[in-house]
Amino acid sequence: MNKIRRVLFVCLGNTARSPAAEYLARYYAEKLDADLEFDSCGFFNAFNYIQPESQKYLNEKGVKHSDFIPKIVNRRLLEKQDLVLTMENKHSKDIKNTFINVREIKKKIFTLKEFNGESHNINIIDPYYTSNETYRKVLTVIDVQVEKVVRKIIKINESLESKI
Repeated sequence: MNKIRRVLFVCLGNTARSPAAEYLARYYAEKLDADLEFDSCGFFNAFNYIQPESQKYLNEKGVKHSDFIPKIVNRRLLEKQDLVLTMENKHSKDIKNTFINVREIKKKIFTLKEFNGESHNINIIDPYYTSNETYRKVLTVIDVQVEKVVRKIIKINESLESKI
């Protein structure tokens, strides 16, 4: 594996899960003094803002997110990433099948949970149209998984640097 510097989070509409993951990752990278870049996108533009429940969760943690701009997954966005993390296995499959010409796409795409070593229950459900309780549970799962990802990337990068 190569050094990881740029990470893209993907969900369906780039409005709830992937923006939360992006900004939580930025928060943990800053907290852990890691030089990493994070972005997010979806398969379509559902809204031009982060869902209120996700905003509330981020605000409660003191995570800034006012510069959010929704994006749609595209070849250029995928090509500049070292790692692509999706919320559902279906998202990974759709990207692999649609963007087959993106260099090493099959090697650099995982679900968020899968990258963290989980092999069962690797999907993180879309909380849109669910209860506030379910929404919060989903965001808590994303929060835990994202912190693990940032810590794992730091370890991967440190181990690669020590081999140089």
